[in-house]
Amino acid sequence: MGLFSFGKKPASEPSSAKGGDGAGSAPNGAFVPQPEKARKFFEHAKTMADTGNYEYALMLYAKGFRLDPAPIAKHDEFYKLAANFFRSGGKPASRENMKELEGPGPIDKFAQAEYAWARDLLNMDAGFKLLEAAGKAGQFEFGGWVAPKIVDLLRKQKKQSKSMWIKAKELLSGVEAWAEAFQCVEEAVKIDPSDTQLSADLKDLTARHAIKAGGYDRADTQQAGGFRGLVKDAAKQQALQDAAAISGDEETVARNLERARKDFEENPNSPDAVQKLGVLLRRLSTPEGEEEAVTVLLSGYERLKEYRFKMMAGEIRVAQLRRKVSAAHKAHEANPDDAAAKATYADLRAQLLDLEGRELREKQRAYPTDRSIKAELGRIEFELGNYEDAMAAFQSCKDEAKLRIMATHMLGKCFAAEGWHGEATGEFREALQALGVGEGDKELPIKYDLMNSLIEIARTERNGAYAREAAEICSAIVRRDISYRDIRSKRKDIDALLKELPA
Repeated sequence: MGLFSFGKKPASEPSSAKGGDGAGSAPNGAFVPQPEKARKFFEHAKTMADTGNYEYALMLYAKGFRLDPAPIAKHDEFYKLAANFFRSGGKPASRENMKELEGPGPIDKFAQAEYAWARDLLNMDAGFKLLEAAGKAGQFEFGGWVAPKIVDLLRKQKKQSKSMWIKAKELLSGVEAWAEAFQCVEEAVKIDPSDTQLSADLKDLTARHAIKAGGYDRADTQQAGGFRGLVKDAAKQQALQDAAAISGDEETVARNLERARKDFEENPNSPDAVQKLGVLLRRLSTPEGEEEAVTVLLSGYERLKEYRFKMMAGEIRVAQLRRKVSAAHKAHEANPDDAAAKATYADLRAQLLDLEGRELREKQRAYPTDRSIKAELGRIEFELGNYEDAMAAFQSCKDEAKLRIMATHMLGKCFAAEGWHGEATGEFREALQALGVGEGDKELPIKYDLMNSLIEIARTERNGAYAREAAEICSAIVRRDISYRDIRSKRKDIDALLKELPA
């Protein structure tokens, strides 16, 4: 078994995989699951996964889901296998791979969509297509299982837009994942608080989530004792509804806060009580609320020694200082000749960088394997002029796919800041080569920095070849966006340099 290469099908593949492996249909065309046949695929998939043949194992799982998509435990195994496949450098599914899973029914299309996503876990479009397919196939339990993963993937997207969150809300609603759909609307509201329709969506999803959480959507509520039993617990249902109403009215917020205070007072050593009260106080978005949140969180940290509470308190302090910096920046922009405004902005920005650096260094000690923290710390170290520390941080992030381009680009900027332009150009070129589809917004900043390093090498080595390459890059930037940064001035500098240097 260990000799099989990725994607190669061993002769022991279950016979139904070699054609006509879809599930049966009832006379009326309805899907009829075949769990026994599916079990054979799942067992064979696990055997292949254990030998390291991840690619073929993923296909076997997908074929099993065409026969029986219900077992959530198998989807969980499939997801973990997909993560191993991704870490091993696995590639997205080919057209030939996808053809193997083609079929006329919604379950066929669901299995195909899940397979496509498993082969490319960070692909947001694939995640959206999976949600859509799950909804059309009526796979609501699966939808509830996959919804948190999709929302987590959304939060990691560098470019956040209202339309993206609204699309996610619609698709998550389609699989009845009301809590996650609510989170998406909340994120959209943060981007555009003026959208009145989003406020209406929040109320609707709050009600739907409370109905599902309370069991009112179950058929047995119509049976004797079912609905009455739920009505008896009306206070609990109100609490559930209030808890879901994250952006609710003042009365709901007050009830949530009152319950959290009471719970905290009765259970001061409960981590959940500390976190809930701290979060609700911060969400008030008032100076008094934030100060009380910091007090609650730091006292919780002192008692329970759970670092997350100290981290949350630190995030509040950083957010407070960021607001001050933003206000000072606006004041400086409004009065660019005001020396006092300029000095205030510079001083507050230095304070912010220092605070962010201290918080991130502590976070890194607490979570040493989290490279996203290292990457952010590298950015701060760069801003502080600690280039050697920044280099170490970015170098450790280069082999993580989602951080690779940013880390490579920033490493090049570190080298350039130290005057090592040869090394810098190598990093910038590597970052450009790594750009994928949909990452065009990163291209101009990298090309701009590459151009600057080439200019410096041309000046130092008196070499016209570097100046000509810089001129080509400059021309490409001008053709794409003539207003980009100081590109007009750079064009003049390069032209002057070309006249100075030998051809």
